[in-house]
Amino acid sequence: MLVLQIAAARGIEVTVTASASAAERLRGLGALEVVDYHDPDWVGRVRGGFDGALIAAGGTAQAALSLVRDGGRLVWLTSDAPAGERGVTSTDLYLRPDAAQLAHLAEAVVEGKLKQNVEALPLSDGPAAFARVSAGQAGGKKIVLTRAYRRRGVARP
Repeated sequence: MLVLQIAAARGIEVTVTASASAAERLRGLGALEVVDYHDPDWVGRVRGGFDGALIAAGGTAQAALSLVRDGGRLVWLTSDAPAGERGVTSTDLYLRPDAAQLAHLAEAVVEGKLKQNVEALPLSDGPAAFARVSAGQAGGKKIVLTRAYRRRGVARP
């Protein structure tokens, strides 16, 4: 969701795949087009010729690769980038810690320039939350559970 917002803020036209129920929310975050990935012919409904594609779901490489223009880029978050073809560069994306950039993103969230949909859950809801994510019922959310505790008067995640 942050990638969509950052790209749109930089003037990049973004097409995303998501469930139909998420379409309005994603358009509100800057998506030009939202394609329902439940549609078996979703690839045929996209005009293609993209300069690049960012893949966050396994099993979608070939479909995404077919939509990237010759000489474009295919970037994977799943560490299993396929070999490029037609001059398409295909790479895995690895992040490096960068406190300054993280602070900049946090500031943008605080200022309302970037939106995050955070759902706080007690640790006791962990098994049910994990089951929702595993079943694809978390609405595109990733759930992180933490236990709050105090040590020497300092709250820690």
